[in-house]
Order: sequence, then structure tokens, then C-alpha cells
Amino acid sequence: MAEHRTRIAPTPSGFLHAGNAINFLLTAELAKHLCARLRLRIDDLDADRMRPEYVDDIFDSLEWLGISWQDGPHDAREQERAYKQTARMPRYMEMVELLKEQGDLYACTCSRSGMSKCACRGKAIPFHEPSASWRLHLPSDAVVRMHGLNGSITLLQPAQLMPDPVLRQRGELGGRPAYQIASVVDDAEHGIDVIVRGNDLLPSTTCQLYLAERLGFLQFSEARFVHHALVTDAEGHKLSKSAGARSLQAMRARGESPDLLRNKASAILRATYSTP
Repeated sequence: MAEHRTRIAPTPSGFLHAGNAINFLLTAELAKHLCARLRLRIDDLDADRMRPEYVDDIFDSLEWLGISWQDGPHDAREQERAYKQTARMPRYMEMVELLKEQGDLYACTCSRSGMSKCACRGKAIPFHEPSASWRLHLPSDAVVRMHGLNGSITLLQPAQLMPDPVLRQRGELGGRPAYQIASVVDDAEHGIDVIVRGNDLLPSTTCQLYLAERLGFLQFSEARFVHHALVTDAEGHKLSKSAGARSLQAMRARGESPDLLRNKASAILRATYSTP
């Protein structure tokens, strides 16, 4: 039987928090259960928000949580030398160009907040327009099949869950590929076939499954997904990255144990799926 592969994919745009830790622990526990290879992939494509201290925090947090992995960088120096996503920019853009040639993209001059009234699909704005981003056209009738870990199949319509996503940035970021394309290309080409995400990323999952179909990544189309409940604050709000008291960095500084997080991850995993 083929070996499963899964991944942890933090973004170094702030100090990690308990919600990140829960996702990492869920992924690591599931990897052990499936005897899967675990990859660390640091999603550092957004260079403007990345800071060296945030990269260091990823490795410090994983060590504190007791998580080990087989593939990917094992320290910040190795990440910088051999694993930065910026080194894969030509590959991401090759896939963006393929989508453009297939007619899957259109140029859009709307802001994110203006997407509800966007009419750029029918305007034939030139792709070389400096103020335009390149968006993926999600057909209203497109349906993707999402495989669950327990063998279930869920039919989802990407256009009902999210607006047309940007695949190539505009303006000063012109030419830079965006998260959705980089994520699916990396997962597909690293052979990732089990993905653990929070419920808030279900729209991204549907979008990337559609992208995989359009790009011919057939193996990724068969990947199995686990979407878990999010960790929230006392007011029920989703946690965000910060240097505050809820960060893993602050928890380590206070001498706290990660056992509470481990127990919560185990409880969420039991509640999320029936062990196959």
C-alpha cells in the first residue's frame, strides 16, 4: 500500500497561537495513526509580512509541542537555504500561465471589498494592465468531490463558498503568485494526500480541488481532508497571530506545559472523525 503524506504549513506572519498548535498536533497525531510521512512547509510567499523572529517561532513551537517531521527544513537556516517558496516562483507562474491559456483567468481591477459588485469578468481587461490582478473564474455550476478521511465523499460548489480568488497579485506585487495557486502546486508536487485544516479553510479546499482538476493534478483530487473545529477566545472569536498573552511564545515564557493543548487536540480528533 502506498505511503501516505501529510503536512504542517504555518505562515510566518506573526507569532503562533493555540489554534495553530491544535492544527499541528492534530496533523502529527493523524500522521502517526496512518504511518504517514509528515512534511513541514513554511508558507513564506508573503515576504512583506514575514519576519525572522516568526520563522524562529515556528521551530521553537514545534519543539515545545514535541512534534517531529521527516521532510522539509529542520531549522531557520535550512529553510532560508533550500525551502523558501520564492525559489518556486517560476513553477507557480508556469501554472498561472497555463490557466490563463486555458481561459480560466480574467484580469480584474476591483478591490477585495468591491468584489460583490465586480463586473470585470465580461470587460476583457488586458492581462498586462498594471492595476489588474488575475482572478480564477469559478463557474457557478462547477462541482468538486471532497474525500473525507473515513471514505465519505462530499459534493461542493466552489462559487457558492468564495468569490473568484486572486492567483496573481496586482500593482507593486504584480507578478507575485497568491496563496491558492502556491498551496495546491506544492501539495500536489509533494505528493500530499492527507490534509488537516480548520473549518474556516473549507472554501480554500474547494477552490484548490477545482484548481487541481484544471491543472491535471489527479492525485491531489483524490486527497483526503479533515476539517476541524476552530479554537476561539473567551468571546468566541477566532484567534489571530500576535505577540500577546495567547501566543505560544508567551506560553513558553510562562513555563506552561503543552499537555493541555495535546489533550484538546486529541479530543477534537476523536470528535472530528471515526478512526478508519
